[in-house]
Amino acid sequence: MDKIFWHNCWERNTLGFHQQEIHPFLNRYLEKLLRDEDKHVLVPLCGKSLDMAWLAERMQVSGAELSEIACRDFFQEKDIPYQSRREGDFQLFSYDNLNLWQGDFFKLAPKLLSGVDWIYDRAALIALPEAMQQAYVDKLLSFMTEDTRILLVSVEYPCEEMQGPPFPVFEQDLRRLFAVNKKLKIEKLATLPHEDKRFAQRTFDVSSLAETLYLISY
Repeated sequence: MDKIFWHNCWERNTLGFHQQEIHPFLNRYLEKLLRDEDKHVLVPLCGKSLDMAWLAERMQVSGAELSEIACRDFFQEKDIPYQSRREGDFQLFSYDNLNLWQGDFFKLAPKLLSGVDWIYDRAALIALPEAMQQAYVDKLLSFMTEDTRILLVSVEYPCEEMQGPPFPVFEQDLRRLFAVNKKLKIEKLATLPHEDKRFAQRTFDVSSLAETLYLISY
């Protein structure tokens, strides 16, 4: 699961992971959780997710994405006249309150972003194999203050029935990964079973498949 794998996915347009609609969890749950003071959301490993357009109607959005193709496609497919400039290790694609930082998420310094009120992980953690997940969670925590909250969507299926990505992440896995900060609370908000075994643009040959929504906060 190196950078070449993901670059190849975008170059070949093999985007079975890209979801073609806004996640229903946003309207059902995040809309009710938003506070008046919430101004900024970080979306790690964002791809060209349509969720960012929904979020941008409510907050400043900072996406982090490895692929230049994904960043350009996000704006071009919505006919948004973006600007692009170099910012250190990153290429910054921006328009109004939307900023996509193209480069290695693990090199994105918290000082490059203003205070982050929310971190929205729709399919970032589950895109990474177990060997990379702790480093990813540690990176997420570097953007958190006591006022930051994480909305995280995991996918669950029997591990022995399929090899990811996406990789299944269960509640016990999430609690282990975030246990590095004992002050954090993890609340399971919802589980959405997929009876047709579809996730994004793929149908999985597994006996069960579900997405689970978590709220992580101080």
